[in-house]
Amino acid sequence: MKIYIRILIVSAAISIFIGLSCKKNILDTQPFDKFTESTVWSTRANADAFVYNAYNNIVAGLYASNIELDCYTNNSIDNAGTAVTREEITRDFDIGFNKFASIRRCNLIIQEVTLSKTLTDLDKTQLIAEAKFLRAMTNFWLAKRFGRIVWVDHMISTDTTDFSLPLETVSSTWAKIMQDCDDAIAGLPATSLAGRANKYSAFALKTFVGLQAGAYTTDPTYFQKVVDAADSIINKGGYSLDANYEGLFNEQGRYSKELILATYKSAVNYVISSANDAQTVVPNTNNDILKTTGSGPAFKVDRIFEAWGARAPSQNLVDDYLVIDNSTGQAVRWDQSTQFTSNVTKVTGADPNAIDAGNVTGTGRINDIMYINRDKRFAASIVYDSCFWFNELCTTAVKGNLNRIVNGGLATCCVPITNYFWRKGVYNVIPRVYYNIPSDYHWVVFRLGMIYLNKAEALLEQNKIPQAVSALNVTRTFHGGLPPSTSASSSQAWIDYKRERRVELAKEGQGDYYFSLLRWGLYGYDANSGRVMGAKIAELEDPATFISISHNRKHYEVIKCIFSNNHIRVFDNSRRYLFPIPQAQIVRNPKLTQNQGW
Repeated sequence: MKIYIRILIVSAAISIFIGLSCKKNILDTQPFDKFTESTVWSTRANADAFVYNAYNNIVAGLYASNIELDCYTNNSIDNAGTAVTREEITRDFDIGFNKFASIRRCNLIIQEVTLSKTLTDLDKTQLIAEAKFLRAMTNFWLAKRFGRIVWVDHMISTDTTDFSLPLETVSSTWAKIMQDCDDAIAGLPATSLAGRANKYSAFALKTFVGLQAGAYTTDPTYFQKVVDAADSIINKGGYSLDANYEGLFNEQGRYSKELILATYKSAVNYVISSANDAQTVVPNTNNDILKTTGSGPAFKVDRIFEAWGARAPSQNLVDDYLVIDNSTGQAVRWDQSTQFTSNVTKVTGADPNAIDAGNVTGTGRINDIMYINRDKRFAASIVYDSCFWFNELCTTAVKGNLNRIVNGGLATCCVPITNYFWRKGVYNVIPRVYYNIPSDYHWVVFRLGMIYLNKAEALLEQNKIPQAVSALNVTRTFHGGLPPSTSASSSQAWIDYKRERRVELAKEGQGDYYFSLLRWGLYGYDANSGRVMGAKIAELEDPATFISISHNRKHYEVIKCIFSNNHIRVFDNSRRYLFPIPQAQIVRNPKLTQNQGW
């Protein structure tokens, strides 16, 4: 449980500076923007200022933006496409191997806190535990991408002439990260300021580490560690699911009791920019353009949409938000519901790349048939045809005011190309989402919904099907408003679980869906559509799709998204379970070895 107190890191730093400066003679020539090691580690307040900086570098730096890695899957589509999905990257590709400065920050905290003669034993215990948590966060980020880490657990002397260190083995990599998690759990307090780790943050990290470790080491004991850590959070942490799912990711739920750890920005010193998810998903068009292209309706507030939108959810993802059937009350795909089959006839699409199409036979509209009675997280996460966003009626059908070609064609910038938009993670910024506009913001790092799903997955791997289904039903029923899964077999439970994780955690977890697909591929069998361990992953090869709805809402087509070759999705299972160790790093350090296939 957190104590929700807002603090500004900059204020703490200023306080330290003022406190030190007033002790100096005005003619002293020492630089006042630098502090000695003994000063920094002399009090808890001073030490905290250094630790806050480490949070900004590690948690905010590595776990903030969520959307780029979602574009490595067909969850989300980037207008420009990505070389990763086309298997065009080489051993020179670098997704961020060099995080040694971040690890050094953690090791410096551990060293200096240990040596401090003025910090209390309790302060030392907590600060060292916090540093190990941050080190585990950094190494987990690396291990998910590269499989192995260079383990550095101490400050390297400036007298050292050879800084070359080898990569750990796979098993050693995960064991060391897990040990840091356990050490952090032992030393961290049960409560913390919002944005700062406590022991339940470390338990949460442990559940993620355990799943990935179990997949890459094939050591089944990790799954019980996940279950135990999850139960500690669920039973003792004091967190609770939030009924306002949309609010978890905007200003409404900034300090929700579901959040175990988030990273926060304040409008005092933060502005909307390309580093902010909202800037990359909110489109750019205006009423002058609508007049020119004959689109509409006009916006009540002109230029309310004036960001750099280039990334958007796909029809592939939308398909997994289930519909409650009007007749049976069961949760089914939108095109398998009674309300759909009774009112829509499947036809051949006019677009040569269409893979599905249909005509409404009655008096209804296809957007109503498709989108009503949907999983509650759908409307909370995605902007779709004829819904409201920023108090504007948004139409994405042909000639709609936010249709994919509203600006005149796909080559024009700043309107995503799927006829959907991300609502999830977009603050209601005043006056609008626009470059350089001050805004509060936060990114969710860990929350309770994630923990239930991590527990469900570990139970599936232990073949405890009833318990796993019970765990996945928690978010399915509470956040989704769907009837519970009644799956009794492993194969069906995995289908329901994979869908549940996809929609519950869409655009979260710094690429959660991408790394989950890799993990499931390594599990193999029911976790990967019956394929053997380490086989190809169908979801990473399925072409990305978008939807086109006719102006009168009587016809729809689901079409492969060929713009920027977004439909080309290739997964080379001989190498792509890990990214390459950048060749430039291997040249610098001959003790490094390349990952298989690169």
